[in-house]
Amino acid sequence: MNLNETGRAGHKINQQNGWDVFTTQMWDVTREPPFSKEDCNYLCTNMALIHTEVSEATEAVRKHDRTNFEEELADIIIRVTSIAHGMGIDLDRAVNCKLAANMTRGYRHGGKAV
Repeated sequence: MNLNETGRAGHKINQQNGWDVFTTQMWDVTREPPFSKEDCNYLCTNMALIHTEVSEATEAVRKHDRTNFEEELADIIIRVTSIAHGMGIDLDRAVNCKLAANMTRGYRHGGKAV
């Protein structure tokens, strides 16, 4: 299953379970601003939920719980891909473009301390 298929599956499961889902109309580039205050809040809330999953994965590491760590990584991917699918983002393309851009960067680019 690729990222777009994962997003489609997660989106469908969320709908079937009664959760609100993202739609392509939520971020309309023809409007100014491109999304409503409600849609902005909904997107920001869901971005925060991704952060929650990352925190749960971090806690699993602290507890040396690899099984839970794997589950939390999966939750992160499912949340991200579901948002992308609902908003009409081709995440496979976006990830491949970003990987290609990263390949052009120098060794330890950005001047960050090790």
